[in-house]
Amino acid sequence: MENFYLFGKGELAIYCAELYLSKYNKENLKIIPVIPEPAWTESLVAWSEKNRVEIIDYKSISGVDIVSSSIGLSIYFDKIFKTELIDKFDRLCNIHNSPLPKYRGVNPINWALKNNEDSHGVTLHIIDKGIDTGDILDQKIFSINQNMEVSDVYNLCIESGKELLNKNLFKLDSLNSQPQNNEDASLYTKLDFDK
Repeated sequence: MENFYLFGKGELAIYCAELYLSKYNKENLKIIPVIPEPAWTESLVAWSEKNRVEIIDYKSISGVDIVSSSIGLSIYFDKIFKTELIDKFDRLCNIHNSPLPKYRGVNPINWALKNNEDSHGVTLHIIDKGIDTGDILDQKIFSINQNMEVSDVYNLCIESGKELLNKNLFKLDSLNSQPQNNEDASLYTKLDFDK
């Protein structure tokens, strides 16, 4: 797990990077940030520059020589990974703000609240060629209610994401995985949100 590529943005990605650096050297950490970064969350780019951690532009990642034993983790990254990139990693993982297989795709928190769910969650899973369809590595479920705003549930997701990282970050290469039950799956896209 020495060679680690972190794709993402915001507070949880920064938390992950700091956790990684508590055990490994910064020379082994590569940051691939969401560009442009959203203004509503902490800047992963600013954190990387301050800590002198290498930043790689996603547009050039296909040309990067990634050692086959490398691990990648996506935390709120905004691109769908192509098979050629997935195959470069020993394991490429994702943190998704839903209790997969429910709420695959975009804006899972919004949809959970719209659908009057009484629980939600965060899932750590393997990235495959589908949209949030990869095998589950770990999951944290918590209660929600209709008095909550999206920001309330998002903050619960951040805290649950930190718990998942504390428990699993240093064993991403060896965690056992469970296939998702596609009978329970739901998917929401940008087109659904626009409606």
